[in-house]
Amino acid sequence: MPSKNPSDIAEAISPEDDLAEVRALFVRQVEAENDHDLAAIAEILIEEASVRAGQTVFVARIGRFLGRDAVLQRFENNFRGIWKFEPDMAEFYATHLSADAIFVSVPTSVTMGPAGETPRTGRFLVNQVAVRTSRGWRFAAIVPVPMG
Repeated sequence: MPSKNPSDIAEAISPEDDLAEVRALFVRQVEAENDHDLAAIAEILIEEASVRAGQTVFVARIGRFLGRDAVLQRFENNFRGIWKFEPDMAEFYATHLSADAIFVSVPTSVTMGPAGETPRTGRFLVNQVAVRTSRGWRFAAIVPVPMG
């Protein structure tokens, strides 16, 4: 029976392929956020059962959200109001941290606010870590940092 160890999978795939896959994963995230599609957000995050990857983490000005359920709850709260996620894909940056981890950093405009109110737009440097799982690349950490 073939190994399902993510490191074994990594040996058969080029680093450039990995970076392209993670970029495509980020694009799926952008689409999911702009569609307010919580199920699609769940698909791009690691599963908690992944011992190698640990907990999903989202860190923002308003707090630290630990665990997949807490991260999904944070997105659900965001989606109740106005939420538009607009990364500058020309500035998309990704690099390997290891064979099974990739760091992503993208300047992004986020328009947000309670429904029925005037939204505000902020600029963030969205930093994320993708890890290779038996189901492919998934995001384990999301850390938006305010810019300017």
